[in-house]
Amino acid sequence: MPVNAVGNPPPEADRLRQEVEAQLPAIIKQFNQVLQEDFGFSNLRVGGFSVLPADIATNKISCDEDGCSIAGQ
Repeated sequence: MPVNAVGNPPPEADRLRQEVEAQLPAIIKQFNQVLQEDFGFSNLRVGGFSVLPADIATNKISCDEDGCSIAGQ
């Protein structure tokens, strides 16, 4: 599964992208397990999500049915 960078990622973003891409099947499998076991969503599966730097303030992120955007980026 490909991981796509958006905007102007810093040089280390490519290394991080490769690491996430390599582990993505396991991440999604674990995410689905958490949805089922911890939250009781047995009829849902993860179809996609955004990975963002931890230092971006939550109030700068907005999402709709088409995706997410980061204010000021």
